[in-house]
Amino acid sequence: MKLFYKSAFVLLLLILLNSAGFASSIRGLDGFEWQAIDAVKNARNHSNMGNIYFKEENYFMALKEYQIAYNLTYDKNASSTYLYNIAKCFMKLNNFQAAKSAIEGAIEKNCMNMTYYKTLVDVYFELDIQKSELKKYLNDDTNPYNRIVAGLIFLKTGDTSAAKGIFDEFVSSNPDMIITDDVRNILNKL
Repeated sequence: MKLFYKSAFVLLLLILLNSAGFASSIRGLDGFEWQAIDAVKNARNHSNMGNIYFKEENYFMALKEYQIAYNLTYDKNASSTYLYNIAKCFMKLNNFQAAKSAIEGAIEKNCMNMTYYKTLVDVYFELDIQKSELKKYLNDDTNPYNRIVAGLIFLKTGDTSAAKGIFDEFVSSNPDMIITDDVRNILNKL
């Protein structure tokens, strides 16, 4: 009698699963075709969704989409853009320490984007660490980009003469760098 109930239960379960489409999905597996996942395309799609959320001021969802895009990509320039977008979201969410880490990562991957340096300086001011960071950048001659950050800090504090002096020095010391044109544009506006 127990065997009858077990058999009836299994038969009833199969009927229910078949009506739910489970059996047809199992039968469909023999016609399965392999399709490689395009991580770059998926990263772009997630970034685009992040852009939509950002425009809608849903910064938490935008952040999540940009983080997925960053984790999917292996392209250095794209990953720097995603980190920049992550930093912008963190700034909108008032998490400036996380924004600082993200924008520093973006600069590490692409040091030729003036927008990244301006964003970094904005974060310093939000964290109220611009004075200590300025000292650090002025005393470290190992990286020419430190002069850009120092000049931008002076510019944001309103000390245009100090900013102009640092930017002039950068342009004369590094005439062939790609970012030098951006520094020249700042100088022309001063």
